[in-house]
Amino acid sequence: MVTALSCARMDELESYDSAPEIEAFYKKEKDFFTFANPADVPEGLQWQDGMDQPEVGDDQAKKGGVLNQAIQAFPPTYRTFGPNSNHSFRGEFHDNIEMGLVSLHPDTMQVIPGLAKQWAVSKDRQTVYFRLDPEARYSDGVPVVADDYLMTFYVYRSPYANAPFYSQYYGTQYKNITKYDDLTISITLATAKPKTAYFAALSPMPRHFLKEFGPDYPVRYQWRVKPTTGAYQIDEDKTRKGRVIVLKRVKDWWAKDRRYQKNRFNPDYIRYRLVRNSEKQFELFRNGEMDLYSLNAPRFWNEKTEMDVVYKGYIKKAIFYNDYPRVPRGLYINNSKPLLDDVNVRVGMQHASNMQKLIDFDFRGDYRRTNIFCEGYGKFSEPNIRAREFDPKKAREFFAKAGFTQSGKDGILKKKDGTRLSFAISVAQDPQTNRIVLRLKEEAAKAGLEYQIESLDGTGFFKKVMSKQHEICFWGWGAGPPYPRYYQNFFSGNAYEQGSKTPKPNTNNITVTVDPRLDEYSLAIRNATTEQEIQENAYATEKVIHELAPWVPGYHRNYYRFGYWRWLKFPEKSFNVRVSSEPYEAHVHWVDMKVKEETLTAKRKGEVFPESLEVYDQYLVK
Repeated sequence: MVTALSCARMDELESYDSAPEIEAFYKKEKDFFTFANPADVPEGLQWQDGMDQPEVGDDQAKKGGVLNQAIQAFPPTYRTFGPNSNHSFRGEFHDNIEMGLVSLHPDTMQVIPGLAKQWAVSKDRQTVYFRLDPEARYSDGVPVVADDYLMTFYVYRSPYANAPFYSQYYGTQYKNITKYDDLTISITLATAKPKTAYFAALSPMPRHFLKEFGPDYPVRYQWRVKPTTGAYQIDEDKTRKGRVIVLKRVKDWWAKDRRYQKNRFNPDYIRYRLVRNSEKQFELFRNGEMDLYSLNAPRFWNEKTEMDVVYKGYIKKAIFYNDYPRVPRGLYINNSKPLLDDVNVRVGMQHASNMQKLIDFDFRGDYRRTNIFCEGYGKFSEPNIRAREFDPKKAREFFAKAGFTQSGKDGILKKKDGTRLSFAISVAQDPQTNRIVLRLKEEAAKAGLEYQIESLDGTGFFKKVMSKQHEICFWGWGAGPPYPRYYQNFFSGNAYEQGSKTPKPNTNNITVTVDPRLDEYSLAIRNATTEQEIQENAYATEKVIHELAPWVPGYHRNYYRFGYWRWLKFPEKSFNVRVSSEPYEAHVHWVDMKVKEETLTAKRKGEVFPESLEVYDQYLVK
């Protein structure tokens, strides 16, 4: 969290002009950055506009009102790349908001327009030509132009960004960007790809905003709000750092009448209140201070919602079966730590962690056991691998191979030199998470393994894991369509600093896993030109991950469940989009202020509405 001292330092920074360095970089990388004329655009291209897909959302949606939600950790920065930018709130103010050149339709997964109004793919499927929408604007009114896309490559590849993943990705996955005029560019990928236009589509970096991008970028831009091309922007006037963060709908948003946007992004404000405790969040929801609440946890769905506001119809319950990649949630093991660098310890740990009991008893059978890292990608998910079952006897056999052959007075195994089989699980503070790891601790003791629980606040937990200081952490990565990705999590270059045994911070290889096969397969998926290549290498990757046991696969669900006050509305025909992981992700909901007044009046008078439990299973994967 920002301090008064760091704020003062940011205010005292001298002005900086990045223009000379940018121009010098373009000249140095002249094969990558090309400047041409409109006449140089190839003839005979097949231009597409993606306007043949169904509209998103509901024509009945109303603009206005405030959507009240809660978060458990305040974002450590407003930056979207660089140190500490990969936090849990990033999706809410960037990933689900910012527009790319094109995107994927959330129901059909076909390419639809974004900041580009038209695009064309070369015959070799490596180069995509984009015509920018001339109406596209940032939230500060500045037009989106070709130079902003050149700027994207500059900042991501610059060492000033201190963003290893972006530097590597944008430096190897693309070969060229060409500017033909202010509204026409082409982007060439390193290899041909399926859904070429989607993979070539960037989000722009506003050059006018980043005019001071330089060596002190992480500090200078720590709390600067970047102009957005999307419907919402952080409202600095209403935001209180460390307490509440507010997004406001952009006034006269340029895309508000576009086919795929007009019925979305409806509330005027989205207010996120910092409430670290899930129980406290639920109380606020019950009292009407939050408009919706996740009920994925069985205890909340089955017990906590046994209350008058549900019986009387003020709050509705809903379950929505989605078709979406599953979060790889589980125990992530830091392979760089002593003892944990032994595969026998890690395999033993898998046999000693009773995830199935969590599912059967704590989660009442509502969840499913996760078997592989990238589950839920259809034909791209390896179908035969099964997570190692809880078996204390097998666990002890593997622990014995690692030298843990003696049992202490408390039943915990140890080596002959007295070294105990004991590791700390780092978790973010939350009652539900604490119950989960307590169950795992109790069960692991049956196999002679001690789990110690280290409960940290959200920010502290995130920083510890990203600096690779944890032994084990309870973690779940965000997952998204259309294809599985392994590079950032398992490529060896993301594990250690070059030429050393010091774990590399701020990369997503939090298990610090190194294996040449994973390098080969993950790169092959990155560079795949066909879906068949993706499938074959994904299967091979999962087999190596299973062999190395860098994590203990946990559990997942094929739905999301939540409660919401009846004034929060969703599309009547489809309720929500097929490819979504949360009810608010696609922003097709709206707040009906008339119904809110009606509901609160009825509540005061003791009037009731029909109790409502809604099940939407049209996307249930059989």
